[in-house]
Amino acid sequence: MLMQRLEKESVEVINTELVFPSHTNHYGTIFGGRLLELMDMTGGLAAMRFACEEVVTASVEALDFKMPVKLGDIVELRANVIYTARTSMVVKVDVYKIGKFNSKRDFCCRGFFIFVAVDANGEPKAIPSLKLVSDEDRRLWNIGEGIRKRAIERLKTKED
Repeated sequence: MLMQRLEKESVEVINTELVFPSHTNHYGTIFGGRLLELMDMTGGLAAMRFACEEVVTASVEALDFKMPVKLGDIVELRANVIYTARTSMVVKVDVYKIGKFNSKRDFCCRGFFIFVAVDANGEPKAIPSLKLVSDEDRRLWNIGEGIRKRAIERLKTKED
């Protein structure tokens, strides 16, 4: 008997961070690795909240920086699940610099992460299917589907 997967809308997770001196390089901009860490944590929370399961990072896909983040900046990270397979999901994470004393918001960075839901033994576990509500949801689904397909193909062609 084939079980019907639960369908669920995406959950947005928003994380706000202040950039401290220990987060910056000699140019006064945030280390790429620090920003990647924040994106991975925020994306992981979105994946966990969507799946209602523990998750692990399987892949960091396209990561594009548009604008530097500097010492003292406030960054806002916004993460959403945009695609789901049986046990994995693609999460889009956008990073913005937000004004300290106003509502200004500048887009800085976008990344796509693949997370896999796991059980207590670390084995992949089934997740709900993403419910597509809007045309934008369907557009993002197509992007996520392409990202997952490219990741699978890349893994198939890697040498041991």
